[in-house]
Amino acid sequence: MASYKRWQDSELEFIKQNKDVMSDLELAAKLSQMSSTNVTTSMIRRQRRKLGIVKPKGRRKKIYQSAD
Repeated sequence: MASYKRWQDSELEFIKQNKDVMSDLELAAKLSQMSSTNVTTSMIRRQRRKLGIVKPKGRRKKIYQSAD
């Protein structure tokens, strides 16, 4: 039988605050460290959808730095 994660308000707030600067993979890794439980990208994606957060489709644009 599967056990379900009970999300803390602080974890949901972390997702809301960092949705634009971190990918789902980065969010999952950071929340796994913070809560000492295994958080997957699909869990992050599901919570974003529940919170009504829509990320743009496609890959993020890379920011290239010039070699001075």
